[in-house]
Amino acid sequence: MAYNDNIIKKLRESFNKDEKDQFTNCALVFAYNGTGKTRLSYDFAHYGHKENASQHTLYYNAYTEDLFTWDNDFENNTEHHLLINQNSSLIQGLAGSAFSVKLRKYLHVFVDIDFEFHYQEDGGEIPDYVVFSKKLKQRVKINGVWNEIEDEVENIKISRGEERLFVWCFFRCILDQVIGGNDAYKDIEYIYIDDPMSSLDDNNVIAFGEQLYSLIRQQLKQETDAQKAGKEDFRRIKFIVSSHHALFFHTMLHGLIGDKKLGRFYLSRNKQTNQLVLKDMSDSDSPFYYNVAMLSEIKKAIESDKLYTFHFTVLRSVMEKIKEFFGHRDFSIILEGITYKGETYDQTAFSQDELIEFYSRVVNVLTHQGSMFTPSLMNDDNKELATAIFNHLVSKYQFELPNLSSTWSEKRIRKENSK
Repeated sequence: MAYNDNIIKKLRESFNKDEKDQFTNCALVFAYNGTGKTRLSYDFAHYGHKENASQHTLYYNAYTEDLFTWDNDFENNTEHHLLINQNSSLIQGLAGSAFSVKLRKYLHVFVDIDFEFHYQEDGGEIPDYVVFSKKLKQRVKINGVWNEIEDEVENIKISRGEERLFVWCFFRCILDQVIGGNDAYKDIEYIYIDDPMSSLDDNNVIAFGEQLYSLIRQQLKQETDAQKAGKEDFRRIKFIVSSHHALFFHTMLHGLIGDKKLGRFYLSRNKQTNQLVLKDMSDSDSPFYYNVAMLSEIKKAIESDKLYTFHFTVLRSVMEKIKEFFGHRDFSIILEGITYKGETYDQTAFSQDELIEFYSRVVNVLTHQGSMFTPSLMNDDNKELATAIFNHLVSKYQFELPNLSSTWSEKRIRKENSK
C-alpha cells in the first residue's frame, strides 16, 4: 500500500452521497508549508492508476508549473520565451482549440501583460512557446506640448507571480474543456488544485479565489439540477483544493459555505511518526480558521510537553495575522497585558513597556532558532516563555480552539481497515 493511500481514500469518501442523497463536489484542505501537500496531490492523481488506463485526476501543483520553462536567451538577452511542454497529456486536450481569447480574458483580471503564442513551422495544434509584452504609458513633449503616448515593450521576462498567474489561466482554459465535455478529458473524475497562491498579493488572492469558487459552484449547480431532474447518469466532477494561504482558504471557504456538505479538512504531519494526519472539520459549527488551527496545535504541544523550537515561528505567524487584522505596524501592541511567570508587570521589576519589549525581543530572536524540517525540543525556559505568549493570546482575544485530537491518520485508518 502506498504511503498516502489511506488519506486519499478518506478524501475520496467525503464526496459520497449521504442517506438524504445529498452530495458535494468540493473538499478544502488546509495545511501549512512542509506538511506534504504537493506529494499528496501527486499521489492522489496516481492512486489506483493502472498501466494504459485513462487518467482519473487532473491536477494543478508544482509539477504543473514545471511544464513551462524559460528560454532566456542569455547570449543576447533579447528573446525571452516561455516554452510549453507539448508532450504532456494535460495539455494535449487543447489541440485545435482556440483558447487564447479566454486565456487573455482570465489573465487580464489579474495583470495587464499580453502574450502571443508561437507554433511549430509544421503547423502544430499546440503552442510551442509564448512571448509576453506590455503596454506602457509615458508622457513626452512634442512641439512644446506634453502628450501621453502608449508604447508596447515586447519579449519581456515577466515576474514569477505573473508567470504563475499565466500558468493558472492556461490551466483554467483546460478546466473549461473538462467541464465543457471535451472528449480528451472525458474520463476525468477529480480536479486537484494544490497551493496556487505563491507570489500573489492579497488583491489577486481574493480575485483568484472568487474566480475558482464561482467555477466550482457553477459545476455543483449543474450536477444538483441534473439530480433533481431525475437523471442517473450525469457526470460528477469533484474538486479538491489545498493551500497554506490563510486569506485564500478563507475566501474559498466563505464562497462555498452555502454548500452544507462542503468538505473541510486540516492536514498536518506528526513529527514523531512522520505520518500525515487528516482532521475532518466539516461538522464544526464554527468556521475553520488558520490562526485557530495553529493555536490548537500549540495547545496540544503544551499539554503533551512536546513544544519544539519551530513553535515560536508558528506563534510569530499568528501574531502577525492579528497585527494585520487590527492595522497595527508591529505586533508588540498585542502583547499589552502579558504576564511574566504568572505575574503582571506591576508585580515584577518590569514596567509595562519593558515587559512588552522583553517578549517582543524573545519572539524576534527565537523565531529564527528552529526549523519545521529539523525540529528540536525547547529547553524549559523557552517552554515557559512560549506558554506565556500562548496563554496571553488565547485569553486576550478569546480564541475558541477546536479539538484536533480526533483525527484520521495513516496508522489509525490502517487499524480500522483491518477490523
